[in-house]
Amino acid sequence: MFLLLVTSAFGAPLSGSMSVNQTSDTAAKAKSEATNIARKQILFNVLSQYTDKTALNGLLQDTSNDDLMNLIVSSTVANEHISATAYSANITMIIDNDAVKRWLSANNIQNWVPAAESAEKFTALIVISNGIADWADLKRITRDANVEIETQSITGNQIVVKMPLNYRTKFTAAVREAGWKYSDNEGILHIWK
Repeated sequence: MFLLLVTSAFGAPLSGSMSVNQTSDTAAKAKSEATNIARKQILFNVLSQYTDKTALNGLLQDTSNDDLMNLIVSSTVANEHISATAYSANITMIIDNDAVKRWLSANNIQNWVPAAESAEKFTALIVISNGIADWADLKRITRDANVEIETQSITGNQIVVKMPLNYRTKFTAAVREAGWKYSDNEGILHIWK
C-alpha cells in the first residue's frame, strides 16, 4: 500500500511523504527495499511537476540508489513496524532543490525546479498612498507570485519589508505588471503606486 503527499512552494524545499509496506528475506532487506522504493517514488511524484515525466522516469531508473540518496536532504520515519521478513512505515523526505537542478541539468533534462530560498534578504520601502487598499493589492501580488514578505515596520504610509534576495527579480516583475513603480536606492527597493 502506498500513500503519497507532495508539498512545495517557490523557494521552499520540496518534500513528499509515502506509506510503504515491503516484505523480503529479512527485515533489514525489506527496510532497505522500502526506503529505495519510497525515495524513487517521492522524487518522481515531486519532480514530475517541474520536468518531463518520461525523461525523469528513465533517469530515475538509470540512477543508482546511492546517487539518489545525494538528492535528499533528510528523511523521517513514522509508524514504523518491523517483523522477521516485513517492514512498513510512513516515510517523509525533503529534497535538495539545488542538487536536483544540477542532476537534471547534467543529464540534459530541462526543468523548472525552484531554487532553494536564499538566507540573504533585501529591504523594500513601500509607500501606500491609498492605505489598506494598496496594502491589500500588494499582499495579493506577493501571494500570486508566491513571494513571502516579512514586515519590519509601518510608519504612516510607509512600510518596510524584507524578502529573500532570490525573490527580488520575481517580485519587481510582479509589482510592475500590477501597475506599481519602483526604483533602487543604494540597494533598498522603493515601491509606490
